[in-house]
Amino acid sequence: AEIRLTHGLQRSLNIQSLLEFFCREIAEIVPCDSVAYQHSEYRIAHVHGKTQPHVCQYQLELEGQHLGELVCTRAKPFGDLDLLTIESLAGTLVYPLRNALLYQQALDLALQDPLTSIGNRKALDQTLARETNLVARHGHDLSMLMIDIDLFKGINDGFGHAAGDQALRHVTQMISSVIRQSDQVFRYGGEEFVVLLSNTDVVNANDLAERIRKAIEQTEISYGNYRFRLTVSIGVAAYNHAQGKDSFFSKADKALYSAKNNGRNRVIAA
Repeated sequence: AEIRLTHGLQRSLNIQSLLEFFCREIAEIVPCDSVAYQHSEYRIAHVHGKTQPHVCQYQLELEGQHLGELVCTRAKPFGDLDLLTIESLAGTLVYPLRNALLYQQALDLALQDPLTSIGNRKALDQTLARETNLVARHGHDLSMLMIDIDLFKGINDGFGHAAGDQALRHVTQMISSVIRQSDQVFRYGGEEFVVLLSNTDVVNANDLAERIRKAIEQTEISYGNYRFRLTVSIGVAAYNHAQGKDSFFSKADKALYSAKNNGRNRVIAA
């Protein structure tokens, strides 16, 4: 069984496939009612089976690097032989797991904007495809905020590009501090950001956009000896499955354009 497990773990660098295979196998070999893995830094959590009262936990490490936590549960207590078996099987996981985490890290970096550390345009495309598929299956609401920093060129020209970078990071922090954990923010390009709001209709999206606008307007940015304030214009749109993704973007973009043309520092919903 251990040889089969070792061979199986070499087959994939995909972290979810790896965990699915390992948790399923260990549950059968020991046996366990549930096997769970989590890594808070990578925001990975995988559970196989139904949790029971008797628990054994293992902190997974390799060469001083923390690789996450393995938790096994079952209805009856674990014996010494069970614990030794789990420990031995966990030992077969650490090298493939480290490789899969490194691969995941490389994928994450490819989807990350290096300046702000939020998702980039490629990440937005992937997330939007996933979210619209979920809407098609379950029929829940999905809304978008398209956010643009007003008169951003003036910051670059007046204070320099490093101040502009500071402004972009500041806006990212302000947006992230207002949105919910389930919402996702991306840097769309230049001084433009997109927020995807799952399970949110256009009225609630508009309220959230207004809170973001106020939060940014009311805070001051410090850069060296400079102090300056920013405002943003925000376009809001709700997804319509019959009209598709292109229409979703187009509606948000037109609403943003309208906000810019009507004096900036405002929220307009499509």
